[in-house]
Amino acid sequence: MTWSRTPWAAWNGLGFGLVAGGVFALAECVASLLGGHAFLAPVRYAASVLLGARALTEGPLGLIIAAGLGVHLGLSALLGLAYSLIDARLDPELRPKVMHQAAVGMLFALGVWGVTFQFIARGYYPWFQQETPQFFQLIMHALFFGAPLGWLFAVAERRRVALSVFEHDELEKREPRRARGGTPD
Repeated sequence: MTWSRTPWAAWNGLGFGLVAGGVFALAECVASLLGGHAFLAPVRYAASVLLGARALTEGPLGLIIAAGLGVHLGLSALLGLAYSLIDARLDPELRPKVMHQAAVGMLFALGVWGVTFQFIARGYYPWFQQETPQFFQLIMHALFFGAPLGWLFAVAERRRVALSVFEHDELEKREPRRARGGTPD
């Protein structure tokens, strides 16, 4: 396996992590509402990482939303960056394949869920374990964070390959002119 030659892979990781995090946050809020809980309950849980368990029941709503979205989107961006390192190690033939990237993204998200909910939350944020159905969170992470993250990387890779082919074709058109002593435009 070789490292990616895509110079913007890290920036893609940060940006795609933010987009996938936004999709995930919206899905979590809708699922919370459908489950009979408050729409912003997931945002309150994210805020509780900074503000403690009291963020679940009290506190200024503006602070809760700012802290919750800051934690959620900040972690999403960092996780997108981490995924970009995995993506850079994938076989270049597999990178543009949407199904492959979605599968890798979902496996990545399952690992994220395992680390965050089963290790970190157990030790530092026990209220995450008490109030949140774990299997449901596992599925939500895979479908609404991992799959969109993989999809975004696959689309970017397809675009990169298309640009590379275009640039190669343009270079090929110019080479005969150079061989005849002409200038390349």
